[in-house]
Amino acid sequence: AQFRETIRASGQNSPILVRPHPKAIGRYEAAFGHRRLRAARELGITVKAVVRQLSDEELIIAQGQENSARSDLTFIERARFASRLEERGYGREVIAQALAVDKAQLSKLIAVATRVPSEIIEWIGPAPGFGRDRWQTLAEGMADQAVRKKALNFVEAESASVLDTDKRFSALMDALRERIEPQKAETCVAADGTR
Repeated sequence: AQFRETIRASGQNSPILVRPHPKAIGRYEAAFGHRRLRAARELGITVKAVVRQLSDEELIIAQGQENSARSDLTFIERARFASRLEERGYGREVIAQALAVDKAQLSKLIAVATRVPSEIIEWIGPAPGFGRDRWQTLAEGMADQAVRKKALNFVEAESASVLDTDKRFSALMDALRERIEPQKAETCVAADGTR
């Protein structure tokens, strides 16, 4: 609503990107600028748009690059985006371009998004305070079926509305700590003093 009122007051400053609809002649498909399009529809005004011929891959790359530039997506938001694109059949090269990451980073993103059950990711939310390392720890813990079951039971029993997203992540990690936290290394000293 606030975004819509900004457009009402000062107009649409930047155009959206559309492509001709692949199946409906005379129609267009938004590549990016969905919020601007929705606001223009609600205001009953014509939306300013740039029209480009884009393949499906080019459309995905444009969407990914616009989303990355628009806001600082959290690790898990990027991971879910990458995973969804892969599920839709896009190759990893296209996904890597869309997210502006290398193949190793992309593998980590997809691995986390596929190992952590979607119910848990949705319950936690974007968790901007937690990056790749903490999400990977959680994802690795999900390989143990007992940990996975405990995590799913925890999120089912807890009310997400009580805590903010970072606190939800922390609460889940605290509940699973004994089972997923790596043990701290202990230094052993041999009889000759060698550590």
